Amino acid sequence: MGLYNFQKRFVSKILSGEKTHTIRANRANPDKPGNTLHLYTGLRQKGARLLMRVPCVKVEDIEISARQLGFGIWKLTASVAFVVRIDGQELSADECEALARHDGFDNFAQMMMFWDGRLPFKGHIVHWNYAARCGNKPGIGAGTKETNSL
Repeated sequence: MGLYNFQKRFVSKILSGEKTHTIRANRANPDKPGNTLHLYTGLRQKGARLLMRVPCVKVEDIEISARQLGFGIWKLTASVAFVVRIDGQELSADECEALARHDGFDNFAQMMMFWDGRLPFKGHIVHWNYAARCGNKPGIGAGTKETNSL
């Protein structure tokens, strides 16, 4: 069962269909295509809200790392390049930008600020089909208070 909690800053992009996947650490029982994903905000808190239920359509391996390129002119800061691999294939700069937008960020730089201090990272990208969400209405559960009984 794919139970996913999202920070409040991602809610509008999930409900609008802009955010179409989530990047998560490896799980003992990973989701697979065909599973129903339950997308929440405030999970395990009073007032938890179900955003929607959607089918999982794809799961990919992802690796995100930082590569030091060298030091700047004054040797105070190192130049860093971020490397993203999906299923072993390194992404181009344009592909990194698209990944960031589909993950709910405005751009790749903003996404890397989110990952600051968490690299290197290995996990999965779990993709869902927004158009096939349960009930075919945006924001299933929006405005309702549902709690998780787990």
